[in-house]
Amino acid sequence: MAERPGTFCLPATHPVFAGHFPGRPIVPGVMLLEWVLEECARLCGCATSALRVREAKFFRPLQPAQSAQLQLETGQGRCAFRIVHGDATIASGVVEWDVP
Repeated sequence: MAERPGTFCLPATHPVFAGHFPGRPIVPGVMLLEWVLEECARLCGCATSALRVREAKFFRPLQPAQSAQLQLETGQGRCAFRIVHGDATIASGVVEWDVP
C-alpha cells in the first residue's frame, strides 16, 4: 500500500539549527528518520521501538523552513520510504519489523 503521510517542516528558529551546523544549517538526518519511524509505526500499528532502519541513504540536505513530503510503500514486515522536497529526493530507505 502506498501512502503519503504528511509534511515535515522545521522553522528556521528551531534550536537544533544552532549547532547543526552554524552558518550552514540543515535538518539533522536523525530527525528525518524519527519522522519516518513514527509514520511507519502508525501504519503498522506498533511502537517505534519495534521497528529497525534496515537501510537509509541521504542524497541532499533539507534546509530550515523547507518542507518535505514522506512517501511510504508498505509490505509484509517492511516499509520502503522516500523523503522528497519538490522533485528532489532527500533520503530513501527501508524500515523493517518482526511479523508474528
